Amino acid sequence: MENEIKETISEEDREIEITRDDGTVVRLKILFTFRNEERAKDYYFLYENEDDDSLFCLSTSDGVSFEYLSDEEEDEAEQVLEAYNEDPMISEIREGE
Repeated sequence: MENEIKETISEEDREIEITRDDGTVVRLKILFTFRNEERAKDYYFLYENEDDDSLFCLSTSDGVSFEYLSDEEEDEAEQVLEAYNEDPMISEIREGE
């Protein structure tokens, strides 16, 4: 499993608009992204504004079309999220916010 945590996203770039299959547009915050080189995909951890409990992950291979994760990708994303949450440098940044 080769993952690369992408560099920190600036505050102005921390939002994204997603158009759902039914045509509704939802504006989401980006917590962080990571890339899996083996799959040539980027993974976005997203949440609804002001609702940290709404966190979920989507993948994209082209940066435009987003997909739900397979079971294998979901397991990998959970591991990456756990590592992110346990990272002492990330904890320091959160405490400073």
